[in-house]
Amino acid sequence: MSGKQPRIRLYGGERAAEPGRQAFTLIELLVVIAIVVVLVVVILPSLGRAKLLAKRASCLFSLHALGSAAGAYQSCYGDHVPICWRNLDTSFRNPWKSWRTALLPYTSGFATLNCPAASDWGRASELFHSDDEVASLDWEGTANAGTYGVMYQYSRPSYTAINCAGVETQGHPVWSCAFSSRPGIAWGDPAASLYVADACLTNGPITYPSQGYKGVGTSVIVPPSQVGYFSGFLTRRFADRHVGTNCLFVDGHVRNFETRHLDSMVPASSDCIWDVD
Repeated sequence: MSGKQPRIRLYGGERAAEPGRQAFTLIELLVVIAIVVVLVVVILPSLGRAKLLAKRASCLFSLHALGSAAGAYQSCYGDHVPICWRNLDTSFRNPWKSWRTALLPYTSGFATLNCPAASDWGRASELFHSDDEVASLDWEGTANAGTYGVMYQYSRPSYTAINCAGVETQGHPVWSCAFSSRPGIAWGDPAASLYVADACLTNGPITYPSQGYKGVGTSVIVPPSQVGYFSGFLTRRFADRHVGTNCLFVDGHVRNFETRHLDSMVPASSDCIWDVD
């Protein structure tokens, strides 16, 4: 037969390489490793950003659902949206539900009130674990969990409401059950007025991104113009979870803002979304 097959020779117990076949050189191996490293460096940040954007989109979807719930609530209660920031107990003459408890029946459940980027520390964490936790009267625990906060703000001076003590006063987010969502009544322009936003309980100086704190707090976002917002003890601030803060407006639309921009807004300025006027 023509073209004899090459013989395999053994040296030191190892099989010799076949003719025409070469092993990787050290330089080639290093080049391959370098290429893999470059690909990892390029791809990982993209994957991280994609994950972040996915959580932002999920959070926006939850806020849209809360906006729809608020719309359903308004249809039942004369164009009012719930504003009270805690579940008032029977020690008050008119025990009222918090805004979260009031909207809960119009949602798919407690998960709507959880931001997907928030942390879970268990009891009194940023996340709710059941509908019962949302409606809890436990001042020291789950009544003050949650990843969304209602904006703390008085209504316009001309708008009055019966408070939990049965007295008619200027609408107040602590003692009033709900505010009218009609333009020029409680809010000057509901389409430009913040209702609910990403928020976290903090303790100490402000940080970006936000660092949540496990402890007693409230479901109301303290206005940045209020003393103690930037360094207060157990303050609920805008949460910088999504390279920005997701915000639900009184009219139901949702938008993401740079958190630093929200923190720097000045009442009565044209761009201040948390001022009633």
